[in-house]
Amino acid sequence: MATNVIGIFGKTCSAKSDVAREISRMTGNKVKHPGEMITTRARMAGLTTGRDVAEKWHRQIDEDTVRAADALADLDELWIIESGMLDAVLGSRDDVFWVALHARDDVREARWHKRKEEMGGRSRQIGESVAQRDDDDAALRERLYGTSPGGVEPAMTIDTSDRSPTECAAEILAAFQSETGVVLSVARAEMDKTAARGIVPGPSSGVIRSYTPQRPPFGGYITDDTSGKDLYVHKSAVVDAGVAGLEAGQRVTYSIVEDGFGGFKASGLAVGE
Repeated sequence: MATNVIGIFGKTCSAKSDVAREISRMTGNKVKHPGEMITTRARMAGLTTGRDVAEKWHRQIDEDTVRAADALADLDELWIIESGMLDAVLGSRDDVFWVALHARDDVREARWHKRKEEMGGRSRQIGESVAQRDDDDAALRERLYGTSPGGVEPAMTIDTSDRSPTECAAEILAAFQSETGVVLSVARAEMDKTAARGIVPGPSSGVIRSYTPQRPPFGGYITDDTSGKDLYVHKSAVVDAGVAGLEAGQRVTYSIVEDGFGGFKASGLAVGE
């Protein structure tokens, strides 16, 4: 079965919505936010938590999400769907490219307060704290699905704590296209100057942090000597260099080039100084 959905799940304030919207912006494909419908329903009813929204609304939104995913099975169209409990709603479907997002508690708390105090509309948080939301979500998941987190095996897991939505979206798209063979028409993203600060195009060197060519991210990361930041290297760059493989701690030289997704990657790889 063709992969028609990029499914993103994770705890509250793990940047699910921001990353999903960034993928949508880059590709022009639609994004669906089931959880925001529950937040809106809670706000309309004067509730402080989605846990107290009537079960019939949760079930209806879940059914709409499943129908949307089913409708895509026969269409040459990709959707991005994000929700904290999406893994329980869609289960282990073979037409979903699963992505799990997480972040440190202090980062999630900061994001929570920003959305609580500064944002409006459906983007504004309900509830009192991240801890309360985690407890409410755990209880709601148990009530609705009788399952705990981990119902599906994600194709990739990303820590968004110190990474921008643009950078995370670029990594997801690169892995999605590499694993599924689906070629997306990706609009050139504006360079994320904050995430790229200190990274300068041109010759450089660094140390391999990790390399997993057979699974996401279908390549690896180099800790760049000059910027101190992690730089992505796709497995194709390793093949082009005539290198059998890479190991953590190995020193490499390369050229830093723009990746077309608003960030940078390593190209022209060579092992050694």
